Amino acid sequence: MFRRERKLYDPVHKRAGTHQWTDSRTSTSRGTAMAALEHSVVAYAVIVLIPFGFEFTASYITPIVSGAFSWTSFNIFPWNFVIFSFFFIAGCTWIMWALSYTLNKRRSEKLMVDGPYAYTRNPKGFGYLLILLGLGILMQSAVAIFVMMPAIVLAYIFYLKILEEPFMKLRHGSQYDEYRSSVSLLFPLPSRIRR
Repeated sequence: MFRRERKLYDPVHKRAGTHQWTDSRTSTSRGTAMAALEHSVVAYAVIVLIPFGFEFTASYITPIVSGAFSWTSFNIFPWNFVIFSFFFIAGCTWIMWALSYTLNKRRSEKLMVDGPYAYTRNPKGFGYLLILLGLGILMQSAVAIFVMMPAIVLAYIFYLKILEEPFMKLRHGSQYDEYRSSVSLLFPLPSRIRR
């Protein structure tokens, strides 16, 4: 009536002295489900949440800022669509490149320093910022580009410095220090500027 799942002996845990049995089918299906879920969430964020949230916030802030500044918008139609398309495609490329790389290496506990992570320590975040910049140009909003974008970049850098970097240093130790000294935090920069 009940089928017994085949268990495989994990030699890694045997060397560590913990003798653990793992279910290969369950771990593989769980990894595939998590990969599909992450792809779906990122696609939803890129296509729906980021554009509408950014546009709503820019529309809400523009009347407030216009009281202090007379220049809150500019007109570059129809070039705004061309420039937006470039930034959107570039941002999505960075995000999907990083996602495909991390999903392929998900089971590894090593610090990732190859692929997009050889250019920036946060390629997905860099891709999101490119998309937001393109949206600001698409809306032809000076507020979105010159007020919201710097605020988002500063908040994101603050988050990376305060929360993510201490965690990565705790997890990877001196290896992360060496990686941090050679690869920029957010924006891909030439090696002589990174340090």
